[in-house]
Amino acid sequence: MEEDQFKVKLQKAIAGLSEAQRTAFLMHRIDGKKYYEIAEILDISVKAVEKRIHGALLQLRKEIENFR
Repeated sequence: MEEDQFKVKLQKAIAGLSEAQRTAFLMHRIDGKKYYEIAEILDISVKAVEKRIHGALLQLRKEIENFR
């Protein structure tokens, strides 16, 4: 039961990310793409990909801590 609640909370947290963060995060974590691949696809620098994913992780971590 608690696992289901966690999944719902995680999905809501991911939905709450900015479009740029969500896209980069999902491409990396779900599709398994490397940072340089994401950068090529989105036509941005690798540093921009790093920043987007880092921001997404910080926000998700914050949301998850609020859940516990």
